[in-house]
Amino acid sequence: MSLEPEINHWGTNPVDPIDAELAALESSLDNLLARDPAYWRTSQKKDRLKRLEIIQAKQAALKLRILAAAGDIAEETGAKDVSGWMLTELLVDKKIGRAEVKFAAALAKYELAAAGLAEGVVSQDKARVITKALEAVEADPTASREDLAYAEKLLVDYATRLTADDLKNIGKRILVEVDPERFEAAEAKALQREEEQAQRRTFFQSRANGDGTVDIHARVSYAVGMRLRTLLDSLAQPRKLSVEDRGRKAPL
Repeated sequence: MSLEPEINHWGTNPVDPIDAELAALESSLDNLLARDPAYWRTSQKKDRLKRLEIIQAKQAALKLRILAAAGDIAEETGAKDVSGWMLTELLVDKKIGRAEVKFAAALAKYELAAAGLAEGVVSQDKARVITKALEAVEADPTASREDLAYAEKLLVDYATRLTADDLKNIGKRILVEVDPERFEAAEAKALQREEEQAQRRTFFQSRANGDGTVDIHARVSYAVGMRLRTLLDSLAQPRKLSVEDRGRKAPL
């Protein structure tokens, strides 16, 4: 199939097939938006939401492919990357634009993940989780190219069965999934280092104010922090709880 613009022999301007397909897509969306889902059956809503999820992933894949190949836009506009043009022309915040450009470049390195997004079986959020996990694998000096390829295969497969948050948890220890014997010990050491670093960063300080109150400043682990917050909430609001128990509204 030729990618060259089709020539309209009636004497009008050449027709770009990509523009024509995008115009058809825009027209279809306009037609769909003119319909009221309130009149659809429940089964229709479920089916159409599923299909739109797939379409959304495919649309994201197309956009990311364009962004990955949009270095010429940056050159033309003198920007560091295409995010500069996105800011001025599309009013996309620079931080968001740069994140999208970075994601596009990262995804382009991973064929299976990119294909999963293009097929609609991997959402954009999951594709982002996969690329971050794979970049961490690439940065691991103990991981080989074969480990990277297998990790990508596993993550794409998991993406069809897990939420993005669950996939993120799997991604953090994907090398253990790749080769338990080699990487379990390394993971244990990494967790130990993380705990030791966390312990070094924790502290607890208190200062009496001389008016019956004490200021507290602390940094603790997340688990300890949640327990401490619950305890302090119950201790710091006895008057409020007592008043409300008597059926009156406590002053703010």
